[in-house]
Amino acid sequence: MATNNDGHLLDTSGNVVVDFVWGNIPVQPNDERVASVSQIGGGSGDYAWAATTKVASARLDAALSNHAAVEAGWAAYPLYYPAAGNYIVTQVSGDGTTVTYQCQNFLSAGDSVNITGCNTFNLSAATVASATRDYFTVTNSTTGSLININNGKVEPVTALTNADGAGLGYIVVPNVIGLTTALALDALKDAGYEAGSITTAAGATNAVSTITAVARTGTTATITSSGAGAKYPVGAKITVASLVSPNDVLNGTYTVTAVATNTVSYTTSTSGTLSTSGLSVAGLSGVEATIKTQSTAANAATVATTATITVTPYAVLS
Repeated sequence: MATNNDGHLLDTSGNVVVDFVWGNIPVQPNDERVASVSQIGGGSGDYAWAATTKVASARLDAALSNHAAVEAGWAAYPLYYPAAGNYIVTQVSGDGTTVTYQCQNFLSAGDSVNITGCNTFNLSAATVASATRDYFTVTNSTTGSLININNGKVEPVTALTNADGAGLGYIVVPNVIGLTTALALDALKDAGYEAGSITTAAGATNAVSTITAVARTGTTATITSSGAGAKYPVGAKITVASLVSPNDVLNGTYTVTAVATNTVSYTTSTSGTLSTSGLSVAGLSGVEATIKTQSTAANAATVATTATITVTPYAVLS
């Protein structure tokens, strides 16, 4: 984003971005807080301040109403772009022609929406046929009904990001595979998980795997190694080592882009056709302390703010 000569952010009209208003301070979205703060309190006498008290601190809670309102209605803090909210569905019924969703909303006829958490009534890019502030309908042949829905949600497909509206009682789970443990934990907390709801599992086995074949077409390299697809899932960080010329150009640290049972693929910075089989090179491993798996899949959008998640990093190379 552009800045002026003083380094201040400018909006699309060239004006200095202001993230506050004169008078009442607006409600604020989630932010990062230190684990604790130290407050110096009164000691003996009226001139000395010696006693220290530690007060627990944490991130703002997305489940609280003010913060939910901010996250549902705005994005890109501190710029406060209008964002499409996630609306909660509490009941749904279909007569074979029209499906009616009971849902407090600000939708209009013609809006395109994604509906999740409603079992057989889940729809992607569905067109709203009609809407009031208490319900909306779509044209669909599904029949039946659901009441007392716990995780039903509708979000316009025009939402600026998948996280828009996540403050309304739900977390949109980020993809942390391949991140360092520290960055993964930070991303999860930014998404709405409380620190106490995140578990870091013992490191996954990280023994060097034997490479039996390599190939490259264009910039896409593929390494063959027994069971590689399970050991190094898509998104994981891997190290390829010990390959000799002409395959040494495939050595380095990469992000896995595709897997099969016995292969992993990644993108190299150079290109050229390579194909070598019959190898026996101990040279494939995960990058220590980067995340191999997460217990809740990325982009899950009906996860309660009280949910827990476990991430598993690669252990020290053995």
